[in-house]
Amino acid sequence: MDKEIACPKCGFEQGKNTECTKCGIVFSKFRPDHRIASEESFQETDGKVQEAADFPDNSERWIYGTGKYALIALMGFFFFYMVIKRSSWCFLDHVNLPFHEFGHILFMPFSETIQFLGGTISQLMWPFILLVYFLRKKEHLSSAFCLFWFGENFLNISKYIADSRSMVLPLVGGGIHDWNFLLGKWGLLRYDHKIASTVFIAGVMIMTGSMIWAFLAKPSD
Repeated sequence: MDKEIACPKCGFEQGKNTECTKCGIVFSKFRPDHRIASEESFQETDGKVQEAADFPDNSERWIYGTGKYALIALMGFFFFYMVIKRSSWCFLDHVNLPFHEFGHILFMPFSETIQFLGGTISQLMWPFILLVYFLRKKEHLSSAFCLFWFGENFLNISKYIADSRSMVLPLVGGGIHDWNFLLGKWGLLRYDHKIASTVFIAGVMIMTGSMIWAFLAKPSD
C-alpha cells in the first residue's frame, strides 16, 4: 500500500499523486512563498487604501482652504472698515437692525427695562446661538465667523451708547432712545462715552480673536 502524503497547501492526506485530489494544486508547481507574498501584497495594498481614506482628498482640501481664506479676507475687510477706518455706518449694521427691533417685541412681556434692553440682547443673542450650534458640530470656521459677527455687534452697540445724550442717530419709527432711557434710569448717562469706549474695545478684542481662530481652523473630523 502506498504511503499517504499530505497536501502542502490544504493538508489533505492522500495517496501518491501529482496533484491534490481536494484543492487541485499541482505539487511540483506549488510554491508556499507565493502565497505569503500574495498575502503581504494584499495587506500592503489594503493599508494604503485605509491611509488614503483617513485623509481628505486634495480637491476637498483646496476647496476648504479657498473658502477659509476668502472668509478671512471678508472679515479683514469689515475689520478695517469698522475698526481702523472707523466708519460711522456699515452694511452689517443693516443686518443687525431687524434682530435689534425683533428683540423689543420678543422681550415686551417682561419689564419696561428689559423691553428697552431687549434690542441689544437680541442682536447679541442670535450670533451667540449660532456660535454654540456650530461649536457643537465642530465646524470651527463657521464658529469663528459667528464669533466675529458677535463682536461686530459690540461696535454697533457702542455707537448707540455714545449717542445717549446727543441723540442724533435716526431711530426706526421715532420713539424713545434705548440707551438714553437705560443710562438715565441707572444714573449713568454722563458716562455714556466711557461705557461706549469699553464696549468698543471689547468688540475689537472679540473680532481679533475670531480672525485668529479662523486662521487656525481646520476641517471638522
